[in-house]
Amino acid sequence: SRMTRGRPWLRLKAAASFDGKTALNNGASQWLTGPAARADGHRWRARSCAILSGIGTVREDDPQLTVRLDERLEHELAPRPPLKVIVDSRLDIPLTARLLQDGRTLIAAAQGAAAKVEQLGALGAEVIFLPDAQGKVDLPALLAVLAQRGINEVHGEAGGRLNGALLQAGLVDELLLYLAPTLLGDAARGLFHLPELTELSGRRDMRIVDLCRCGEDIRLRVRPK
Repeated sequence: SRMTRGRPWLRLKAAASFDGKTALNNGASQWLTGPAARADGHRWRARSCAILSGIGTVREDDPQLTVRLDERLEHELAPRPPLKVIVDSRLDIPLTARLLQDGRTLIAAAQGAAAKVEQLGALGAEVIFLPDAQGKVDLPALLAVLAQRGINEVHGEAGGRLNGALLQAGLVDELLLYLAPTLLGDAARGLFHLPELTELSGRRDMRIVDLCRCGEDIRLRVRPK
């Protein structure tokens, strides 16, 4: 992908209920899936060059975005820590964010104060400015930058808005969906924030590449047709 298209292979991972919801309306989401599905997700992180997320996820969940494997798998895979990439248009990321604790973080912004850039640099994070015409981060440009830095495979773990923006931009190569046997209801948050359709002809069709059980949950790997 990097050599032929000038951008990495992008896989989006998400955990959802059977009715396609990722969290309650108040943001509560831990844990929808069981330990087997979560461990499997870390194995997909481990094989990636970078983990992509957004400022909304950082604010709500304060994730570390690290790879955590059992001792046997760590020896077997010997993973190099993936680069952490955060889409943060206004450079709002808190300096106390847990993902900044061990460096190796790239923050893509559209605007931000020089003082904040300097503070983040002192924590080992790099900031790049990639504004688009709407004042948000230019996502195709971000993936091009990652390709230029030798990133072959990106593992996305973000919220519905960034997931939806990546889908709309035609940048998603694969979805890795873990479905838990539970229902959260209409008011809960969905997987992808996309414009309303008025005709079925506007739907985004997918093809199933793989389907399996992960403990009590189902893992689906699908790609756009």
